[in-house]
Amino acid sequence: MSSWRFKINLTGFYTWLDDAMVRRDFTLNGRDSIIYDGELSRVQAIQNAANAEVWGIEAGIETKLPEGFFFSSRLTYQKGEEELDDGTKSPLRHAAPLMAMLKLSYVMPKLKFELYSVHCSEVSYDNLPQEERGKDYMYAMDENGKPYSPGWYTINFKMMHQLSDHLSLSGGVENLTDQRYRPYSSGLVAPGRNFILSLRAGF
Repeated sequence: MSSWRFKINLTGFYTWLDDAMVRRDFTLNGRDSIIYDGELSRVQAIQNAANAEVWGIEAGIETKLPEGFFFSSRLTYQKGEEELDDGTKSPLRHAAPLMAMLKLSYVMPKLKFELYSVHCSEVSYDNLPQEERGKDYMYAMDENGKPYSPGWYTINFKMMHQLSDHLSLSGGVENLTDQRYRPYSSGLVAPGRNFILSLRAGF
């Protein structure tokens, strides 16, 4: 009997939002701009003011290999559009770029090792939402001097050891190659190479 096993799943989704919560120009005490942190800034507020739609797919593969090895892969692709004040359409800010994960695992009775990578695709200037294009402080600049979100990847390693029926130890290293990257639509740079160690008890 073959020791190989294979499973695949595929899901599609579509969502329509009426009166979606979006950031729009606003007034505060009758003023459309205020002095904020020493600078004249446009007043904006989150409002139920637009229609939006999101669609995409989620796909996954799981394979049991010989000698205690497993391979799995997951992919998420989504696109979205929102209605602007003038009735035109813009990419939806909350629709994340193409994401993928590849994982190789080795499993023993009380021990498990995982080596996996996480990938995120680029978001070009043309695919940036209208409200994001003015946030050049959050994005890299392309060859034309326009903001965009570069693609990135990380390689990671984790292990788990079941010490007893009530005690388990886990640890790992994330971002093994110490990549410097910023997740899409985030103002913060993600952590570089970092180490994890935890002890879990259950009763």
